Amino acid sequence: MGISQETVEEVLRIANVYDVISDYINLEKAGSNYRALCPFHAEKTPSFMVSPQKNIFKCFGCGKSGNAVSFLMEYEGLSFGEAVIKLAEKYNIPVGFTGSDEGIKHKKRLIFVAEKVKDFYKAKLKSSKEAKAYIKRRELRPEMIELFDIGYAPLNSQELIDYIQKEGIAVDELIKIGVVSLKENDRITDRFSGRVIFPIKDQRGNTVGFGGRVIDERQPKYINSPETELYSKSKILYGYYEAKEYLREKKEAIVVEGYLDLISLFQIGIRNVVATLGTVLTPQHGKLLSKFVSRVILMFDSDSAGKKATVKAAKALLGYGMEVYYCPLEKGKDPDEVAKEGIKRVEEQIKNSKDFLLFLLERVQKQKDLKKRKEIIDLYLDILSYHPDRHVRGLYIRELSDKTGIPVELLSVEPKKAVTEDDSSVGRLNIPEKIVLKGLILFKDEILSKFDKFDKIIGSAYFLYTLNEILEGGELEELEEIKGIDIPVSPETVLNTLNNMHKNWIKQQNELDATFLSSVDESVIQKIFQNKKSLYTGGSKKK
Repeated sequence: MGISQETVEEVLRIANVYDVISDYINLEKAGSNYRALCPFHAEKTPSFMVSPQKNIFKCFGCGKSGNAVSFLMEYEGLSFGEAVIKLAEKYNIPVGFTGSDEGIKHKKRLIFVAEKVKDFYKAKLKSSKEAKAYIKRRELRPEMIELFDIGYAPLNSQELIDYIQKEGIAVDELIKIGVVSLKENDRITDRFSGRVIFPIKDQRGNTVGFGGRVIDERQPKYINSPETELYSKSKILYGYYEAKEYLREKKEAIVVEGYLDLISLFQIGIRNVVATLGTVLTPQHGKLLSKFVSRVILMFDSDSAGKKATVKAAKALLGYGMEVYYCPLEKGKDPDEVAKEGIKRVEEQIKNSKDFLLFLLERVQKQKDLKKRKEIIDLYLDILSYHPDRHVRGLYIRELSDKTGIPVELLSVEPKKAVTEDDSSVGRLNIPEKIVLKGLILFKDEILSKFDKFDKIIGSAYFLYTLNEILEGGELEELEEIKGIDIPVSPETVLNTLNNMHKNWIKQQNELDATFLSSVDESVIQKIFQNKKSLYTGGSKKK
């Protein structure tokens, strides 16, 4: 199911780029335009320009440009569809979908239920002496309790049932979001009863699940929501919503394993931190982090389980070209305990983090046992095989060769991927757009290996939305219809079409330059001319 073309076009028609961007950054009047320090890169002289009349923005420092949708995609790390929906909500535009919209209504209802349950748990924390005593022992400040919506599930499950009945919520809906379970004799039990609650949010801030921690000696100590229609532990990182701004600013993420690890770091001032939820870091997590960061520091426990989690995380993250650093903690300590020693101690730990592959290389050099030495080398090469850049792989292989004396030709690795004509909307696409979409479905890997400027092409709103969904592996009902378009395509025709779209984008950039030229400082004009050469490198990758 996809967003209808009518909705996309209505959002692009109504959403004003000045109105949207000014919600996030301060804009200063500059002639008929507005300017600001760019939110996407560090600079001292404002080179980020906004034209309300033409409904566009452009940064003459980093080159990012577009409309209200592309700004939200870049600033909040949203997909095209998510950005369209967010703008539709801002401007009260009804969102239409291709096919039935019952599934969307159903999901919205479940999110509403989850938010109500969150409110119930938050209220109960305030009235529970035992829970408040636990919070005090863990040294959690009031502002952190409020920021992360921490709550408490009372031991008596009937309290939750009574509450949801007053709110017009059915027990069946609680079952669907994984809050309650049915026991013998149809007895309904809150699976989190007697636990401090940590609501789990998606990247838009919607409550989609819960984590619970006992306040006594019961086992298991921690439990999370089961997999539901709203919540998938392999796709969501705890604290990601709260940390987004800091991830974007730092371009670096610290990954920990637990809620309290994250919150303890957060409250001492380490804000670019996220946590896994009872699972290893997955390729989906890697994709999520890659929207904002280029480096990830893994701050896992130093026990055997922590080391295994680090290895799996490295594979998932390297697949998106990120630098992976390992921050081993003192044996027996977790990030929560280190945070209680103060921010200087944590910063010292972070400063001592090591590139994970080079960390393994150090272990190879220290290991005298030939069998164990080979095991570490095999692990090194296996992890490295997930990096998408062959030049980076070559540098690490050379480093391994230099340190071990093994010839480079014996250390090669095989690259791996971390495992992700009618009145219809398709009928309204023009011929070049149909060629590109059909070609991507049929020859995706070959096209992606030769063209990488999909963010620098021109097309209709619906084309760009559908293109994004295909590139992201989204599920669209229109895919079969696009595959059936009666236009012959080949990789060569698709690449030629994409290069022409890229040239049109360059032409548009020149027009944007002319639009803003009278409003920018001389230093920014210098940036424009410095960037000109890079625009004319073409859309195809060099072999």
